[in-house]
Amino acid sequence: MTTTSATLPEGVIEVDGMLWKPKPGVTATAEEFIAARTRFVEINCDGRWNPWVLDERRAELDEAIAIMGQWTRAEPGHRRLTLKQLEARWEREDRKLERERAAADKQREARKQHYDPERAQARLSLIENLSILDHLQTELAAFRDGSRFPGMEPVKRQKEMAELETKIERVQEFVKRLEAEVGDPEEVIDKNGWLPGERREALLFQYKYDREFAVRDLRKQLADLRSTYKASKDRKERSDLRFKISMAQHKLGDLLAVSELAAEQMCSECATPMFKHGWVTPPYDGPCPAWPGWAKRIQRVREMFKAAVEASKGRKKPPAPPPLKPEPLAVTGLPIAEIMARLAELQEQFPDAEVRRGRANRWELWPAKS
Repeated sequence: MTTTSATLPEGVIEVDGMLWKPKPGVTATAEEFIAARTRFVEINCDGRWNPWVLDERRAELDEAIAIMGQWTRAEPGHRRLTLKQLEARWEREDRKLERERAAADKQREARKQHYDPERAQARLSLIENLSILDHLQTELAAFRDGSRFPGMEPVKRQKEMAELETKIERVQEFVKRLEAEVGDPEEVIDKNGWLPGERREALLFQYKYDREFAVRDLRKQLADLRSTYKASKDRKERSDLRFKISMAQHKLGDLLAVSELAAEQMCSECATPMFKHGWVTPPYDGPCPAWPGWAKRIQRVREMFKAAVEASKGRKKPPAPPPLKPEPLAVTGLPIAEIMARLAELQEQFPDAEVRRGRANRWELWPAKS
């Protein structure tokens, strides 16, 4: 916010509660200074969540810094902190953070003795079934408004809706039982004494840097793929490259579309935003691997693969197929005139072939002997 007042000295302006004045020999106007400061704040705020922006807009940032450097604070007696004073402030802040971290660790250690594995699993089951309930209700609404399978026969649609309603009732009853067992889900600790909110904060930090690495890597991949595509002359290779470029663009766009998150928006069990957990992919990445029902399904699939691998180890290799019996290129029992016409055609097609007498007084065309 910028204000000006008749009580301020000439040339002094107020911006966000701070007074500013131009340095001697300044060339930047007050309007240019305000615009540069706004741009500087905007780029740095964006860069906290999208760090690559600081590289992309480096020229704008440098220009804004140069303009801002032409103005200085105008409060009477205002002085910038010296490097020594700044270092002392940072040390105080570090000591404060260390005290807060030690207190949090002590609290978590004390909470560990109250860990209840059954309640912790019930909490995860509650979250999973709330997600299932949301999915079923969304499907039912889509059947009702006709957006899901619009060409479906009315009788079949009614049947599908009835089945969904039954499932929803069953899940709702299960959710009520779990809610009674769990109580406040945010008060359920894990085996290390961590609360869900604390885990979300740590996982948001991990997701932020995983996302940054993925975006930078995908941008590099896309640049390399496009360069290779441009240089390629092979149709199949270009087709493969187009597919890879499309997939990389989709992944990149999906990541870039994620606006800055708060810890409350994260899953408490894995480094994934909660809105990315669901039962239809896309747009979801999938259910959380920590959810009990989904974890069992994953375990069953792993066991099936393991059993298949073990079975294949003791299985003998199938015998090689017998060599193909030699067959003639053409067989005919036609009248001589038709034989001559047909032979002329075959000679063009198989110029090195040989004509031999076959069974039942037929003529056969065979590949030339090597």
